[in-house]
Amino acid sequence: MSTEPAWITVELRKALEFYHGTLEDLARELIRLLGVNETDRRALEIVLLEDGNSTPGMLAERLGLTAAGATILLNRLEKQGYIARSLHPTDRRRVIVVATDLATRRVQDLLASLIEEGNKMMQTWYAPAELELIAGFLTKVGELHRIHRQRLHDMEPYPRA
Repeated sequence: MSTEPAWITVELRKALEFYHGTLEDLARELIRLLGVNETDRRALEIVLLEDGNSTPGMLAERLGLTAAGATILLNRLEKQGYIARSLHPTDRRRVIVVATDLATRRVQDLLASLIEEGNKMMQTWYAPAELELIAGFLTKVGELHRIHRQRLHDMEPYPRA
């Protein structure tokens, strides 16, 4: 009985490593097909998920970029037709970043079947209470990743060998 928690921990670690690896592989294919780099892909993902609530400053913070770096990134994405910048509807001093129809259509073309199949599979494999538990677990793991990312962010890089 005392070995069971250790076994479960090992299995969870393996499953998370497998999941993370497949997610990275999927991201690489999206990068290739969209013609962007990893940071641009992540920015586009954030803009699509935030649905009109993204600002250059928020993107810079979330991506660990300077204001100038965020501007360069947004210029690239705008040149490719993936984002548009406009003045905030109520605060004309602020700029918002939105995904274009082109970006929305391309990302939907690339991911719609995955999302649809995933939803069907999850509902077939798991009861609603289990799905709630899984969602809670993934949220907690995401929170743990954010906390650890901040720890890493606060560290000095290793010296070059």
